[in-house]
Amino acid sequence: MRRSPLFLLFFITVFVLPAIAHAQAWSGIINSSRATDWTRAGFPGSTLPSASWTQCGPTIAPYTGSASTITTQLASCGGQNKYVLLGPGTFNLTGQVSFPKNGHVSLRGSGANSTFVVISASSPVNCSLHSALICAVSSDTQYFNQTGGQPSITAWTAGYTKGSNQITVSNVTNISATNPTMILLEQCETGYTASSPTAACTGSATDNNQLFICSDAYSAPNGCSQGAGNQDTHRGQFEMTYATNVAGNVVTIADPLIYPNWISGQTPRIWIQQPIVQVGVENLAIDDSAATGSSGVNDVIQFFGAYQWWVSGVKITNCPFWSIEAFQTEHGVVKDSYIYHTTGVDSYGVRFEGAGHNLVQNNIFQQVLAPVVFDGPSSGDVIAYNFAIGQDGLNLTADTLKGAFFEHSVNAFELYEGNAADTQVNDGDHGTANFITRFRNFFNGWLTCGNGQCGSAAAKDFWTNAYQDVAKGSRYQNNIGNVLGTPGVHNTYRTAGLSGWNAVVMVLGGSNAGVPADPLTQITSLFWGNYDVVSGAVRWCGNSSNIGWAAICSITSEVPTGISPYPNSVPTLGDTGAGQGALPASFYLSSKPAWFGSIPWPPIGPDVTGGNIGQCAGTLNTRGQQAGMPATSSAQCTGTSLTTPAWGGHLNAIPAMACYFSARGTPDGTGGVLAFDANVCYGSGSPPPPAPNPPTNLTVIVN
Repeated sequence: MRRSPLFLLFFITVFVLPAIAHAQAWSGIINSSRATDWTRAGFPGSTLPSASWTQCGPTIAPYTGSASTITTQLASCGGQNKYVLLGPGTFNLTGQVSFPKNGHVSLRGSGANSTFVVISASSPVNCSLHSALICAVSSDTQYFNQTGGQPSITAWTAGYTKGSNQITVSNVTNISATNPTMILLEQCETGYTASSPTAACTGSATDNNQLFICSDAYSAPNGCSQGAGNQDTHRGQFEMTYATNVAGNVVTIADPLIYPNWISGQTPRIWIQQPIVQVGVENLAIDDSAATGSSGVNDVIQFFGAYQWWVSGVKITNCPFWSIEAFQTEHGVVKDSYIYHTTGVDSYGVRFEGAGHNLVQNNIFQQVLAPVVFDGPSSGDVIAYNFAIGQDGLNLTADTLKGAFFEHSVNAFELYEGNAADTQVNDGDHGTANFITRFRNFFNGWLTCGNGQCGSAAAKDFWTNAYQDVAKGSRYQNNIGNVLGTPGVHNTYRTAGLSGWNAVVMVLGGSNAGVPADPLTQITSLFWGNYDVVSGAVRWCGNSSNIGWAAICSITSEVPTGISPYPNSVPTLGDTGAGQGALPASFYLSSKPAWFGSIPWPPIGPDVTGGNIGQCAGTLNTRGQQAGMPATSSAQCTGTSLTTPAWGGHLNAIPAMACYFSARGTPDGTGGVLAFDANVCYGSGSPPPPAPNPPTNLTVIVN
């Protein structure tokens, strides 16, 4: 059969071009070099794998004793696509729950208000790199900071183009598309190179004044960070994916390349890991209050070398270190969960160290020191529709505002969407953060000191910004459709000075702990369609054709059209007053999720009107009041009332925030642990399938 040339041209164009080339929700807003395909985060096109699984073995009744009983039943079910069920009641456990290495099994409770797991204060049990109560670890324990003993390292010799899903490597031994094999891609940081893939990177972290990938501590004139990052390997540029096909020395990877600067001169390499696959923890509560200080476990739940992992409908309380640690993981999900009150000086809700295409969605973080932290190289992850409040965890008696979400290492192409919290920070502690996108978030940049959060301090007046880009070399940020700041607190729109704590946005790029300021942070960043409380309006600051060009923008563009490389054109969507189409509702979801229920979609943004979030009236930082904090009813404002509209009416409570208030949470996060059940708050809905990605591994045959 003979097919027409036009048909073949269409077939090749639609199905064979790199996946990044198909239309993205951000098309017309962000230039393709500055974004990636975030629909791939988590489990694209499906609910949790366990949704259709059946129970394995009898329901385990509550007991006091060793966790080995649960471990044994998980082991008997491993590899079967089944779940082990814990019945209602309290489990007082010693030791550790361990998942079998062959995966394909989940641990499920009868509900976070029904199944209670209490951790004993006995000696912690090691789980690969750290101790943990629940341990899901691959049998292959190589890791990215390892300086020796990595037999799976091989040269990556071709296929460096952003958006490509085929790479050529020198050795395909042990790469399987069946299991599948995780592929970890690295290259030397800016200013470094290596004589071979297995050799150390040598050189110096010399700023190229462009895309600067750096983890070295700053020492004039080189380096970037306040502390050490990946200085043992100097390979902070990092992506994770998995193999879908092997043909000769060409490996087809599931996720198109994210970074735009892979290059042979910086000795790119891959190494492989055989992961633990499809393991999860669901619908139970875990209390860690007995295991405090150095005697406690490091992690409540740890995933290491995991592919398609999840935590769903789980409540974790009183953790002294890291509630959920995801070390070298990809395509995982933390969703519909509640983490309350971390107690340590460096305690996190979710900690990523080596991450790709993970999704943290629709969670509540209350009194958690740092709710989500990227503490190692990562790219392509999505942090979306989470509510975080009272980040100090009531254990920092100071005037410092502790941010909710941290890019803490060499990270890139992360999406923050639809979150309601105080601050997102690119802090530069361990390296640069580039191409971070913030879309339709509500960041208020402040917390009241009215109810004991601040010790002797009268007010939060340090690090009080809606978001901060304070890392030298952190460039090419995309800030679109956000609602920013707190009325009565912020009186400056943007600052590049370290003392600008009353500014809505701090775009600094260094000038902290001896690291000099970086003017390229602001110059390379995109600001489009954000509402802030100082401007009192939405800023469409592209060019003279946009609404408010003179009155709001002061004839100054906030779109980096003239930079090189990675410029951004003036967006063609959003400014409906100038005749443009509307912003998309989401950059990763194709339609309104079922778990949104009756909440408007999108819930946050410049095109939202009549939102249900107001501001508690009264004098800020007044004892016994919630003055200044966002709330949804006067009853939440304690002694005052709710002022509406606030924030221009551009805010509705996202599902996690609505769930928190329905459980009688306070606007400032003070108070005890709340009753929580995801099924009550959100029903059984799950995210709809994203728009499908083009198929791969196709061949055109002409007869």
